[in-house]
Amino acid sequence: MSSSDDIAYSVDVSQSADEGNGDIAYGPLNFYRDKNPNGISPTLGSDAGVPYLRLAVAKDAYGAAVADKEDASQRDRCELRDGKLRLGTAVAYSFEMRVESGFPEVDARFVCAQIKAPYYDANGGSPLIALRIEHGRYFATIEHLYEPNDAPFRDGSEQSRYLSRYVAGTGCKGAARAFDHHVFGNSLADFEELQVRAVLATDRCGLPPYLEDQFLWCSTGVEVTHGVPLPDDIHRWWRFTMRLAATDKKDEDGVVELLLGEPGAAADTLVASASGEFGHIGYDDPAVNTGPPPDRAHQYFKIGPYRDKLLIWDKAAAAIHVRNIRREAWGDGEAKRRRLRSV
Repeated sequence: MSSSDDIAYSVDVSQSADEGNGDIAYGPLNFYRDKNPNGISPTLGSDAGVPYLRLAVAKDAYGAAVADKEDASQRDRCELRDGKLRLGTAVAYSFEMRVESGFPEVDARFVCAQIKAPYYDANGGSPLIALRIEHGRYFATIEHLYEPNDAPFRDGSEQSRYLSRYVAGTGCKGAARAFDHHVFGNSLADFEELQVRAVLATDRCGLPPYLEDQFLWCSTGVEVTHGVPLPDDIHRWWRFTMRLAATDKKDEDGVVELLLGEPGAAADTLVASASGEFGHIGYDDPAVNTGPPPDRAHQYFKIGPYRDKLLIWDKAAAAIHVRNIRREAWGDGEAKRRRLRSV
């Protein structure tokens, strides 16, 4: 694991280095021009003398060559990303964010910030935790690992250890509302998206209506504890903190927390915490391994717009403002993860 000193950083968004090819470095965070299709290059703004970055996507904003043509044909991005840490490193990210006025309110996902890790191979990253905007409202999700041994076949059907159908009006008692998008292929090499997405937190109004048709399951693969709801006002500055002590041993659980605070406040308030198998540490034996080898699993942070390329977005820019981005070691995360294993 990395030391605390290696992990910690604080980003001054007013200081940047233009790499000359469209890439821009903000200390340890990087905007890669060819990995951000239809991302407008970040621009510096100021609110009451405090600098912030405007991160925005818009249709046809960037038409030059991109690193991944398939991804560019499906998604718009304007993301800053940091370097990779070994999966299981206990870490906390905090940042202040507001949503720009005029943000399109549509039935489509828009990820603002996320911590990603593999779920089926070394490059198959998915968000262990993600802060999103869905139809103009904050929404947070987590993803837990879901493998063939979690759903044995009986009488021609999968018999899940964790999932049961959501029934409207009854809720998910003792479980988390979930969206099941795993894919068990014909062989280990064909496995993709070995995970289930679960609701971590919503605002006071609950699940955005259009997602009622997607989150059709209840999952006991994670245990979620709720605190305060996410804020209703997305256009006001808020400080968000994501804490993560992900899975660092095969078949062992990790911990994630989301906190909320006022900019400048001395303390934050818990929005939600969860335990479960977050990320994929593979087996040492490649004959049975469904994920990356243990020494090749990593996690990393991204902040900025990520959305599907859909007609519903129209041509209006979708932008967020971010500032005071920090990373530090999460010492309590190591202790909380150990306590899970002693139960």
